[in-house]
Amino acid sequence: MARFWRRRGTQTRTTQEERVVAPPRSRPIWPWLLLLLLLVLGGLAAAWYFTTREETVEADQVPSVVGLRRDAAEDRLSDSGFESEFKRLVSPRPSGTVVAQRPAAGTLYGKGGIVVVSVAGDPLKVEVPDLTGLASARALARLRTLGLEPRPQMVSSPRPQGEVVRQIPEPGTEVPRGSPAVVFVSGGRQLVRVPDVGGLPTDAATSRLTAAGFRTEVNRVPGSEPDGTVIDQRPAAQTRAPRGSVVRIDVSIGPGETSTTVVTTTTTNPAQRIAVPDTVGQDEATATATLEGAGFVVRRRTRAVSDPAQDGIVVEQTPAGGTTARSGSQVTILVGIVR
Repeated sequence: MARFWRRRGTQTRTTQEERVVAPPRSRPIWPWLLLLLLLVLGGLAAAWYFTTREETVEADQVPSVVGLRRDAAEDRLSDSGFESEFKRLVSPRPSGTVVAQRPAAGTLYGKGGIVVVSVAGDPLKVEVPDLTGLASARALARLRTLGLEPRPQMVSSPRPQGEVVRQIPEPGTEVPRGSPAVVFVSGGRQLVRVPDVGGLPTDAATSRLTAAGFRTEVNRVPGSEPDGTVIDQRPAAQTRAPRGSVVRIDVSIGPGETSTTVVTTTTTNPAQRIAVPDTVGQDEATATATLEGAGFVVRRRTRAVSDPAQDGIVVEQTPAGGTTARSGSQVTILVGIVR
């Protein structure tokens, strides 16, 4: 008897892989809390600073200067505690008259503030700028731009070579377009001839060198000449050296002395009386260099002159040249100005 078996179907097994995703980690909150604390502390500090500091600015009303002349306006603003800045404005009003101001009169303004003042200027004239201290090329170009005719003049001066040391007309002056403007340009220190002081006593040698515009350094050295006699000098006599430079003189300490000690002195001893150089007839820069080189303090004043040849020239000095005065004292020079 035959038996039959039914074949079972093949069962398919399915494997399902389940992926478990971990929840995100929460970030720490303490950095944010620290930042917030710092902001709060900063705000408290700022509030304390602005509420406790004493910041009081004294203020006053700006005075009216419209209609005044420039000098009067400047004085009134200064008396009220304000600074002033002037600007030229072409106007039919008389030249030099204040035509506007900023801030306006009556404005409450902090003491020491700058009030801008507009001053009427003649449309046919220009205001001469301040050129002192500028390089000569820049100064001349600026004058040409304004329609003026620059005339450079080289003068001796201790200021750097090529620098403007003075000008005519003076800054702020109004002149017609096409007018000449003299610019005095430093040519550097003036070279002058060194006088011969060999064989002179120390005092006489020092006075002669001072009168020529030099300073003196005295070295006492052994020598066969009498004590106090100049036996050598550097630079040598009749050579040329910058005015105000030092001339070193060797002075004998007398025969029979063997000491080689060198003692140096200069003519800048305040108690020493020295000869005052005569600067009448010199230009201002040369006169100033001469007197300062001799150890004096220079005070400049002006005097109106009618002769153009005296413009910028020393016409008088006090004390007069040739007299003696203490080193470091003041010498007043009167410089001619053509009006």
